[in-house]
Amino acid sequence: MDDLLKATWYVLEDPQVPGEHLVLESLGQRLSAIWLSQDEARAFMEKTPTAAGMQVGKLEGYSLKETYLVALGRLGVNQIVVGYQPGMFQAQVIPREKALERLSLLAWEG
Repeated sequence: MDDLLKATWYVLEDPQVPGEHLVLESLGQRLSAIWLSQDEARAFMEKTPTAAGMQVGKLEGYSLKETYLVALGRLGVNQIVVGYQPGMFQAQVIPREKALERLSLLAWEG
């Protein structure tokens, strides 16, 4: 998981409403998707009508990622989906709280 947390994250954000990011719902759970490349995020956006008009944002550094994860928690998001694309039957899912805890430790270690 450390490699994932150290990598640059790409997220979809609404340019009309600063701070608004894509949140998905599946089986009664709220999820947030991140991608590890800008191309993957754009591919998702092109295949998903509800993402029309969004733009790809970049999260680098522990403090931005930590802030993002805390904000997702306030929105009721409990899981982070990594690299999801429509039609994909499986994707890596990590608990938001576990990612936040590990990210805090990585930031502390330097």
